[in-house]
Amino acid sequence: MPRSDRSREASAGPSREEAGPADYTRRVVAVLIASFLARLVVVRFLDLTFMETYGAVVARQPSLSFFDQPPLTWWTIAGAMRLFGSDDALIVRLPFLVMSVISGWLIYRITTRLFDSRAGFYAVCAYLLSPLLGLSDGSLAQTNGPMTVFILAALLTFLHIDFAASRIRDNGIWYTCAFLFGCALASKYLAILLVPGLLVAVASRAEGRRWLLRPATYLGLVVLLVPLLPVIVWNAEHGWVSFLYQGARAGGDGSINMARAFRWTLTQVLIVHPLVFGPALYMLYRGLRNGPRQEGPWLLACMSAPVLLFIFGVMVWSSHPLRGYHWASMGYLPLLPLVGAWAGGLAADRPDAARRWLATLAATTILVIGLLMTHVFTGWAERVAPAKAFRSQDPILLELYDWDDLPVALTARGFDPSRTFIAATRWEDCAKAFYAVGDRFRSLCLAGDNIHFTYLADAEKFRGMDAVIVDRYANLDAVRYNLDGHFETFSEDVPIRLNFHGRKMHDLRIVRATHFDGTWPKPRIGAKGRQ
Repeated sequence: MPRSDRSREASAGPSREEAGPADYTRRVVAVLIASFLARLVVVRFLDLTFMETYGAVVARQPSLSFFDQPPLTWWTIAGAMRLFGSDDALIVRLPFLVMSVISGWLIYRITTRLFDSRAGFYAVCAYLLSPLLGLSDGSLAQTNGPMTVFILAALLTFLHIDFAASRIRDNGIWYTCAFLFGCALASKYLAILLVPGLLVAVASRAEGRRWLLRPATYLGLVVLLVPLLPVIVWNAEHGWVSFLYQGARAGGDGSINMARAFRWTLTQVLIVHPLVFGPALYMLYRGLRNGPRQEGPWLLACMSAPVLLFIFGVMVWSSHPLRGYHWASMGYLPLLPLVGAWAGGLAADRPDAARRWLATLAATTILVIGLLMTHVFTGWAERVAPAKAFRSQDPILLELYDWDDLPVALTARGFDPSRTFIAATRWEDCAKAFYAVGDRFRSLCLAGDNIHFTYLADAEKFRGMDAVIVDRYANLDAVRYNLDGHFETFSEDVPIRLNFHGRKMHDLRIVRATHFDGTWPKPRIGAKGRQ
């Protein structure tokens, strides 16, 4: 985007200041380093979530792509585990923590290019202090991490294109942007939702429409597909199951679920953070209202709006039991520079108000982290919450502890790894159990929605073996109901106590099953188990 446009576009925020503010680069670097170190300490004391554990397990076996996700995230986990020779939670998460620092810097560069350095500083703070964007997406080993860094890199690259100049070098910038966006798609398929808004923003300018009529522009589609070649090859060999699976999750049966959509929206306000969500929504409205005459805000608003509307629509019409609270992350990314512009304008007009906004944002986020970490070590929430909330397990730490006690107990009970394999009937239990036992026992996922687990092991090779079936909830009758016909006999064993930092988390139910028949169906498209 031309430099001459940027000062005009800064007026999208409430600032009336004419002169540019001081350079905030050093402050941004300091904030990024401090945030990285703080999150490094926090995640060291939290074990992997269900999805992270699943990623660590499936990443053990090389694959061009995966049943439910494109490959870049699981490749990243695999690379970290091989590089350090460990699947420890900190090792698995380390690349994603580094990516969050890169993402923060890219947000600063984007915001500075469109507005100014002060706006960039506030945009970075909003990103890092958002529970969804900075703490979850920026700290956990999940698909949103690499998707974020590549979307931001593609956007920053896009801003360097001068559509009016028609320079040859702009073709190279366009192709670089396409490649980076292809990498975002190779991290998470939902990134495709940013494309319609981007095209609208380009087509709203006369020089942009001329650009879209050039044959050279469409070579970018070829470049975009390069990072997706592993996805295409793998899916061609497996019946295009990834796209069928993801598409089925958005399918509807004609019913309207406004209650779920309301819960989803309320959750978005909380996990993005009310002090970020409010300004983001306000600036989205202003960007759309002012239209193409303010190019930067218009571009960012156009990229964001279709994502948020589509995900909200899925929550309304889908018949799948979705939660999807993290799905809209890429829709908030383009709004961060606008939040920075809003806060920068507030700082120019009312410095005390801007300081209070930032201090409250930081204090509330740090308070939530502090409450979580003190509960990890003391369990204080169990003493103040209603007794029924903690009756069977800790709902706060439900996903955040490993099942390290499982392999120890299995060995102590004398299970023979040559004759016994580990199984579960939920993909979450499969992930936790298989991660815990590692290569000490063979593993087979017997879930109705066993996603990529079905490609990790051939059920036929387990024919005739006995199984130890682990389950967080199901009793003997429920396990027998789910697996009847695949084993000869079932018997319940003594539960295994799972501990975390010296506190009891859960009693894991254990069922012994004999003589597996060696069959299990492939993943069912449209299965209801995964969110």
